[in-house]
Amino acid sequence: MSDQSRALETALRRAVRERPATAVLLSGGLDSSVLAALAVDELPQPPLAVTVGLADDAPELRCERCASWATRPDGCGSDLAFASLVASDLGLDWRPVRLTVPAALSALDDLIRRFHSFDLGLLNDIPLLAGMRRAAALGHMRVWTGDDADSLFGGYRFLRDQVDWGAYLRERVPTIRPAAREIGEWLGLAPTFPYLHPAVITLSQSLTRADIEVDIAGRGSPSFVDQFDPALCNAPAQPWGKAILRVVAERVLPQSIAWRPKTDLQFGSGMCRLETPLAASVSDDERLALARTRVRWFNTAHMGMYRRFLDLGLSITPPGVGEYACASCGAGVRLGRRHCGTCGAWLADQETRAMATSNET
Repeated sequence: MSDQSRALETALRRAVRERPATAVLLSGGLDSSVLAALAVDELPQPPLAVTVGLADDAPELRCERCASWATRPDGCGSDLAFASLVASDLGLDWRPVRLTVPAALSALDDLIRRFHSFDLGLLNDIPLLAGMRRAAALGHMRVWTGDDADSLFGGYRFLRDQVDWGAYLRERVPTIRPAAREIGEWLGLAPTFPYLHPAVITLSQSLTRADIEVDIAGRGSPSFVDQFDPALCNAPAQPWGKAILRVVAERVLPQSIAWRPKTDLQFGSGMCRLETPLAASVSDDERLALARTRVRWFNTAHMGMYRRFLDLGLSITPPGVGEYACASCGAGVRLGRRHCGTCGAWLADQETRAMATSNET
């Protein structure tokens, strides 16, 4: 892997130089931290680092999905701590943003309106929106995010079944549409994605499974979703994705960052805890009535998202030209796409397939 990791580092350094930014949304995770580290070497001035987390002023809030992950030092709500470590190690100008629950819910309403959606995955976008707003307020119009390293280097659990990595990426890359792009453009910013530089994409298409995934014992769950797989957790070793990117990270970052488990923004930022007030907003009668509809509700918090959607005066839009009806909510979904942007259903074209979280789409 050494030659390939060096080639990847070279491609990423080129991407950083050719797609510069003056700010980076730094989660303290692998992807954004690698960009920040390389920027210190490659740019005349390292980018401002902005990290968003839910303020720790509501300890009674908890995420129903976090299970034991919430008690881990690298689990839910840990982005601020990890980003602080990265910023200190690299000497970055770091600006943490700690959102109160009302401020986070207000940002969520903005996203519901903008995307015309009650997808529970919008919790993932709150840090993007709040982070870009802070960057813009500080005069930074070109902003980096770590999209879409998970797709290119096997960060998602569902990608473990992909054997022919090049074939997968040839199909996947043309469909990549980072949510940060639309959010940034909405705010008048220029979001910039070094991982989507042609040199990085070309390198990623040459990789094999051995470059992408490595079995390691003793490090625990490789990602948030793995905690729910007892067989994997109890196996002698666990499969860690983005292995080649982690090797690059080992050369420029602390080990705790290079081998931090994949933790989606909504969990790392703590926005997952908003599921508590979302679920509490749904009465027992409403929950029973909604459960009788055909919508594939992920949980009661998802129903709470729908209630906010309705309270904002929105309604489900039926399919138009070039669209089909989502099998879950009936909203229009663009032909060729399988994720419903309205309700979050995946697979939106199948009647009986259970919905998965939008993070894994």
